[in-house]
Amino acid sequence: MTIAMSTMTTGANLHGTINPTPWELMESVQRFFGLTGEYHLIGRLSGRNLSAWMQFRGYNSQNALLSAVTTLNNQVGEAGTVTYTVGTDVSTFAGCIFMGFEPEEDPWVDASGVNGWQIKGRLKWRQVKG
Repeated sequence: MTIAMSTMTTGANLHGTINPTPWELMESVQRFFGLTGEYHLIGRLSGRNLSAWMQFRGYNSQNALLSAVTTLNNQVGEAGTVTYTVGTDVSTFAGCIFMGFEPEEDPWVDASGVNGWQIKGRLKWRQVKG
């Protein structure tokens, strides 16, 4: 199971499936003093957010772990097609911009010594409607 986009990849890190939000509808609502009701301008679908949880693990030190997170986040703004592969099943999301990895917890070390330093968070993309 892998998530990749251009040079960005999840590699051997554990991660979940890509969760897209509904497409956003461009809408403007206007109200005017002294008048009853409101005026709606409805446009087309514009974009949506994609995200997946990911866990960095197996690092020998906290600095090595944070360096890996920084390396991934240096790719913020990269644009392309996100590819999600599970076995022979491939899903693609075209027109995406990588928005980064957002940690959901502080880095911690596995006391058993098996998994090393680790951190869990969310990978985020913005998909533009084409």
